[in-house]
Amino acid sequence: MTPNPARRLAVAALGALCLAGTAAAQDAFPSRPIRVLIPTAAGGNMDLLARTVAEKLQAAWGQQVIVESRAGANTVLATQAVAKSPADGYTALFTLSGFVQNLVLQANPPYKMTDFTPVSMVASFPIALAASTSMPANDLTEFVKAAKDKPGRMSFGSYGVGSSGHIIGQGLNKLAGIDVVHVPYKGEAASLPDLVSGQIQLAYGSVGFYARQVPTGKVKLIAVASPQRLKDFPTVPTFAEAGYGDVNLAGWGGLFLPAGTPAAVVEKWTQEVRRITAMPDVQKRILDMGFVPVGNSGPEFAKDLAAEIQKWGAVVRANNIKME
Repeated sequence: MTPNPARRLAVAALGALCLAGTAAAQDAFPSRPIRVLIPTAAGGNMDLLARTVAEKLQAAWGQQVIVESRAGANTVLATQAVAKSPADGYTALFTLSGFVQNLVLQANPPYKMTDFTPVSMVASFPIALAASTSMPANDLTEFVKAAKDKPGRMSFGSYGVGSSGHIIGQGLNKLAGIDVVHVPYKGEAASLPDLVSGQIQLAYGSVGFYARQVPTGKVKLIAVASPQRLKDFPTVPTFAEAGYGDVNLAGWGGLFLPAGTPAAVVEKWTQEVRRITAMPDVQKRILDMGFVPVGNSGPEFAKDLAAEIQKWGAVVRANNIKME
């Protein structure tokens, strides 16, 4: 049977209308409030960073951007909530490097990388290795020598089992051939009294946290996990400079959308977040937190994430680190 020309035209017109409607909906994004979920408690640096970006997004888009804390389960609660959200751009995840670490620490992680579309890495989070000023060692070389003389009698604090500090500390043990005992704490601040008193010899934490402690004269930095030395601590070498490049693993904070979010909406997010991250006042806020501004593209962030999985995974496997 020969198709009716009028029917063909009607079907074509309907298809064009549908496509036009979809494009118009994406062009109109956002047309209602947006939620940004974070995996940490309100009031911390992650919350402040997310709110800094949210304020600028709200001003640019003319829609309310709500930052919502879903702390718990080593970032999993917030991550799963966003993975299960509609892929329309109205729910985003602003998370940290625990997002990747869960994928290499757990045999059956509760989410996959493919559940998300990367938007942008907003900032790099250098990790500081601190010591009490009463400890004679002033750098990693001196500490490693002291640790070799006292196997199993020295210890390092981290901000939890499976944290970046835990993984880097265990990795350093293996690379340097030392036996320094891991002591997990509930957060970086919790380890400070024991570090100052000498109960533990080293502790890992954010540069922002320890930058506030160094002026007290009670602690000193002996290394940082960072791509390069930090402007505020130019004499403190990176782990790579000290000869331990495999654990020179900085943390980060970045934005994701659920997989399947329309490409036009993802691109709108990416362009705006990159513009915001480049603003001088935003850069200053990020640096004041002890972070380093990045603001890369979605594909660049995706490439970084693939490399992160390889690097963190190698250290975790080499040291048989598992979530307890």
